[in-house]
Amino acid sequence: MEAKIITEPDRQRWNDFVSSSGGSVLQSFEWGELKSESGWEPIRIALGEGSRISAAISVLKKPLPMPGRSLFYAPRGPVVPLENPDLLDGLLEAVREQAVRHKAVALKIDPPVPEGKAVDETLKSRGFIKKKKQVQPRTTYFIDLTMNSDDLLKSFEEKTRYNIRLSAKKGVEVRLENTNKGVEDFYSIYRETASRDNFLIHPKSYYQSIKRILVDRGMASIFLAYHRGIPIAGVYIFNFGDKIWYMYGASRSESRNVMPNHALHWEVIKWAKEKGLRVYDLWGIPSNPREGHPLWGVYRFKKGFRGSLVKYAGVYDLPFDALMYHVSDKGFALLKGAVSLLKKGKISDSLEE
Repeated sequence: MEAKIITEPDRQRWNDFVSSSGGSVLQSFEWGELKSESGWEPIRIALGEGSRISAAISVLKKPLPMPGRSLFYAPRGPVVPLENPDLLDGLLEAVREQAVRHKAVALKIDPPVPEGKAVDETLKSRGFIKKKKQVQPRTTYFIDLTMNSDDLLKSFEEKTRYNIRLSAKKGVEVRLENTNKGVEDFYSIYRETASRDNFLIHPKSYYQSIKRILVDRGMASIFLAYHRGIPIAGVYIFNFGDKIWYMYGASRSESRNVMPNHALHWEVIKWAKEKGLRVYDLWGIPSNPREGHPLWGVYRFKKGFRGSLVKYAGVYDLPFDALMYHVSDKGFALLKGAVSLLKKGKISDSLEE
């Protein structure tokens, strides 16, 4: 098989393969474009024969504070069946070739595969090192959108059903707002949420870029909840293949009693079902939830939708230069510093196990 760097002319071919293989929106062509505006360089590597792609990985390259050195990170990658050694090894060999060219110290991955002994052994046998520090949430809930709406609503916890009905009774209205004004209104609410809950968010330009790169291409949507004509809560939803993801959400403090977040997600679910989408990834909960955890409230909210619990394998590093990888706190501080530049909108310990 031949390894090839995928560029703009093959955008659709790349996306078709990744989405049909169950890959994440974080491995889409557009996600690389989005991150390129934050200082990451996307390198999309496909393995296949002719026009057929059999395995792929979208790597984000970030310069490290070391002359000429860089870090490779493949969010929710690679897109390859880990049980196929030939494809996996072929793809990793292509990544190593690019690592030499770009002087990459290591490759960081967090593949969308469930944790397990087989996955761990497969990766470790190829030189990967399992890490404790996560970049993307390792644990999430999947909501089955193939159920009919009545049965789906009945499957939710009683309190969640009550709050959905309460929001409607209180006059909460949810609208799709894929406009510049939608971005402005969402960001205004998000800033208040970040200040209240003490976490960092991207600058407004980032959410404007999401609109331009993903929303305008039909790969993301902005939903806002209104009460008495005033926007009080909002979410950014991403869709790719047959899945949707909830990544960014916000709500105003003084309106939380009318349960706008419950209204938002119920309307998103109905909207997604109408589009024929099959899975709603609620994106992140603590792997070991407990009171006092920074995401305890998030966990309780998402748990109410009674989705299927999914726990991924987590983060693995593949060092290319053992000495440089271990220079700073055996490589951890190096990688942590680079990862922090992602600014995923979570407080520092929100992904702790």
